[in-house]
This record gives sequence, C-alpha cells and structure tokens, in this order.
Amino acid sequence: MIDTTKPITDFIKNNFQPSTPENASHKLSSEEVLELLFTAFPKESIDTYELYTILTSLGYLPQKDSTTENTLSIVWCFVELSETSI
Repeated sequence: MIDTTKPITDFIKNNFQPSTPENASHKLSSEEVLELLFTAFPKESIDTYELYTILTSLGYLPQKDSTTENTLSIVWCFVELSETSI
C-alpha cells in the first residue's frame, strides 16, 4: 500500500487551518473528515488513528460540540484558507 500520510498532511495544511467551534466553517467528526479525504485520496488510505496523528501534528485539537440539548460530540474545527485570505 502507498503511504499517503505526507500527501494528506500537505493537503490539510495547504487548504485548512485549525479553528474554534465558534469560528469554524467546518465542524466534522473523524469519520466525516475521512469521508472528505477519501474523495481525493484512495479509500481507506489512512485510518482514524493516523488522522488523529496528522491533525494533532498540525495543531488541531478535538473539540466538544453540543449539537442538541442532549447530545455531545467530538469534532475537528476547520477554516478554509481561501476564506481567510480575502
């Protein structure tokens, strides 16, 4: 299997930056981030553990997100770089 860790890391680094839940343009669970990545990279080229390692190495922290009164989920918060460079 081809190691896609470096290209995926570069893709995230070049297109997104970490954010807070209040300022994020995207709040995604790990599964949702993987789904997004698998539209550009081979399916199952990384797993949840590798994603966690990549995101934390880039300065992302998992955030608590209360989507409803009784539900708490953990999300990764992103801002697209194209949105911040206007």
